[in-house]
Amino acid sequence: MEGPESSRYEQEPAVIQNLGGFDMQYFQELEGQDGWLALGQENCMNQRYFAVYGIKGEKLGIVGVYDTADEKNVTHTVVDPRYRGQGLAAKFKQRLMDELNLPFITMTISLENIASIRATEKLPGVRKITDEKYERDFHKVKYVLERPIAPRQ
Repeated sequence: MEGPESSRYEQEPAVIQNLGGFDMQYFQELEGQDGWLALGQENCMNQRYFAVYGIKGEKLGIVGVYDTADEKNVTHTVVDPRYRGQGLAAKFKQRLMDELNLPFITMTISLENIASIRATEKLPGVRKITDEKYERDFHKVKYVLERPIAPRQ
C-alpha cells in the first residue's frame, strides 16, 4: 500500500496514557479555525476539555464534556486523523467517564457521520434516545452511554 493511508497501517496502535490540559492550537489544527467548541458558549455549562496523550507523549486527540439546560455530560470528541480507525473515540469517552467519575455521557452525532454512528452502536451499554422526528428536524442522532457498574467483590 502506498500513500498517506499506508503509514496509518504501519504504525503501532495508539495507547492512551493520560488526559492533559486543553490545547486550543492543537484543537484548531484538527478542526480548523471555525471548529465548534463548547468553551465560551453561554448555553454550555460545566465545560471540561482535555488533550489526550499516548504513551510516547504524542497527542491523540481532544475530548470534552459539558452540560446544557436540557442535557448533562454531552461529549465532544475529536481523534487526530493520524490515529483514526483504531477505536480511540470510544476509549477517549471511557477514559473521560473514568477520570471525571461520570455515571453516563450523552453523544450527539450527525447523520452523515456513518462511521461514528456504527462505532457508537457497537459500544456495550449504549442506547439510542432519539426518535425519527428529532433526527429529521436536527439531522442528528443521540445516544446515552452508561458507565458499567463494577461487580461487587
